[in-house]
Formats: sequence, C-alpha cells, structure tokens
Amino acid sequence: MVDDGAGGGGTADTALRRTYRYLRLGVAGTVVAIAVAVTLESFRGGLLESISAYYYTPARDVLVGALIAASLGLLALSGRGVQRALLDAAALLAPLVAFVPTPTLAAGCGAAPCVPASAHPSVETGVATYLVVGALAVVVAVVIGTRADAGRAALALTWPSIVLAVAVLTATWAWWGLARASFLGFGHVVAATGFFALLAVVALIDAGRSDWAPEQPPPRGVRMTYAVVGVLLAVDLTVVIAVVAIMGDDAMRTPIVFVGEVIALGLFGLYWALQSARTWNSADPRLALSSPRRPRR
Repeated sequence: MVDDGAGGGGTADTALRRTYRYLRLGVAGTVVAIAVAVTLESFRGGLLESISAYYYTPARDVLVGALIAASLGLLALSGRGVQRALLDAAALLAPLVAFVPTPTLAAGCGAAPCVPASAHPSVETGVATYLVVGALAVVVAVVIGTRADAGRAALALTWPSIVLAVAVLTATWAWWGLARASFLGFGHVVAATGFFALLAVVALIDAGRSDWAPEQPPPRGVRMTYAVVGVLLAVDLTVVIAVVAIMGDDAMRTPIVFVGEVIALGLFGLYWALQSARTWNSADPRLALSSPRRPRR
C-alpha cells in the first residue's frame, strides 16, 4: 500500500500528483465532451438556438454527465481563500444547469417557450436528488470540520463555503417548492449565469492577487490573461442578457445565445488550462502545511 502520510516520500508524492492531475484533466475534458457532443448533434440535427437546448437531443446524457463531473472536479480543486468559496458555489450551481433544462419552443409549448411536460419528471427527480445530496454534503463538511483531529483552523477555512452552500440549497428549495412554474422558466438561466459570473470573479481575483504562498506567483502574462478572461466573461454575459431582454422570445430564433454560451465555455476552458499548466507540479497538499502563514503541528 502507498503511504500518504507526512513522511511518505516520493511514492506518496507521485500518487498525490497523479490524482491531482487526473482531476484537472477531467474538468478540462468536460469542456471537450460538451463541445464534441454538441458538434456531432449539430451535424446530425442542425444548429439549435443554444448549447442548453441540446438537453432535448441525444446529446443530453453527455451534457448532464459532463456538468456533474465538472461540479465534482471544482469542489475537489477549489483551492484556498475567497476563491475556494466562490468555486465551491459555482460547483453547486453546475448540477442545476444540468438538471433544469432551458425553456424551448417545442411542440406543446404554444407561442411562448417552455419546459415540456415530458421533461418535468426528470427535473423533479434531479432537483430532489440535488437537494438531498447537497444537504448531506453540508452535514458531512460540518462534521469533518468540527472533529477534534481536524485542527482548529479546519472549520474556519470551510465555513464560507458551507454558508454559501446552505444559501444556494435553501434558495433552490424555496424557489422550487413555492414557485414551480417560475423555477422551470428561469432556473436554468439563473444557475448558468451565476456559474459563469462566479468564474469571472475568480479569474479577476487571480489577476490582481498578490499573496500566492505556498505557490509561486504566475508570470505577468498569465495574470493579464486571467484579467482578460474575467472581463470577457463579464462582457459576454452582459451582452447575452441584454440582447435576450430586448429581443425576448425572438432571441431564441437566432444564434445569439448559442454564440454567447460557446464563448463562455471557451473562456472557462482557457482559464482552466492556464491554471492547470501553472500548477501542474504543485499537487502535494502538504505544501499548504509548510506555508509561513500556517505553523506546523
């Protein structure tokens, strides 16, 4: 067996790095999987009004699976500090993007877009599972953080993420339970917008961040790219929301939303690739314990 303790040596370090790198590659792979599935389905059935609309095609399984996998990867690799809380919140929104489809101009919806009745049972099961599993995850996080052997700083480091998780789960439960029609109409766009908005904030924070210990600070060019990614994500979201607000349902008859989602997905992929390349050899969590700001135990 591999010794992953403090004195584990090179073998433990290799195991830790392999796990860390696979997780990072896995999150990047979700972007590729979505792109491939949407491209293949577009060749077969034509271009749709948005990436989200491919939920109603055979690409659905890939989209849902990729978003769940991305959620788990973000939770595992959210890091430290305020970025950790923000990425944890983004990870909590990703399953909602997967489980709650975007309204579409499908048969049976009439003149206005809707989530077809045939999709309602899947949404109900997905949201209910999301709430139960999310609540269990919060309980587990609190239990682990308050264990005697967890260290005095454990809960102090995780409480922002726990508070955000409780807020997201409570808001989802209340909206789903009290205004089901509104949730079906706007739940997807709110979750997707929140997901990419949080990523934009994280990229901008990384662009202006000065304390990178115990990691090496990234080159100036990488930090500038982080800033560009954050700004472009914010602009992209703003433009798409503004156009949809102005055009209304007519926006669904144009590729505007599709283009906006492709840009957002590409920017996320770029940010993740840069971050992964920069931290490729920084996978040992024991480094955090030797940081000057955190005394050894």
